[in-house]
Amino acid sequence: MVFSDLFKEFTPIRVDEDIYLRQHEPEKDARPFWEIYYDEENFTYFGGYKRPHDWNEEREIRAEESRVKGFKGKREYPWVVTYQGEVIGQIQLFDFFNHNTCAEVGYFIKKTYWNRGINTKVLKAVCRFGIETMGLERIEAFAHVDNIGSNRTLQKAGFMQEGTLRKRFEVKGKLYDCNVYSFVKDK
Repeated sequence: MVFSDLFKEFTPIRVDEDIYLRQHEPEKDARPFWEIYYDEENFTYFGGYKRPHDWNEEREIRAEESRVKGFKGKREYPWVVTYQGEVIGQIQLFDFFNHNTCAEVGYFIKKTYWNRGINTKVLKAVCRFGIETMGLERIEAFAHVDNIGSNRTLQKAGFMQEGTLRKRFEVKGKLYDCNVYSFVKDK
């Protein structure tokens, strides 16, 4: 299959009986994602999702529309993570490079769903999709060195740590090291 054809129609993923990965629906998802972003504990180790503390429906819908535009522009493949129908997070493949054989993966879920193995299942399913359906050879991930949960999730999902990048992540104005991981297609 040609890589660009994968972006003609979004592919949802049924992970298990409870976990479903679907396309963003901006008007439906704006409020749940704002609630996730608003809780700073969800992003203790990542400073990239700063959102205003005040609810503004129009602004939040526009923010969610950017995910749909990223998909249509073939820049990212973002899924909404739902658990028993509730929006609990997001996972996406993005930054496609090397003739679309490599990508980066990023993910987050609400803290009330941490330590349940959900992210590991979701990550495995998306990696399988990336390798088997998209034809990726390599998927990369970066985790703040102090983010024990994310580092453990990557390892459980079959990622190998390749090293540590010094002063790679900025969180609240300070630079931190991050671990670099890869998941590669078996030959």
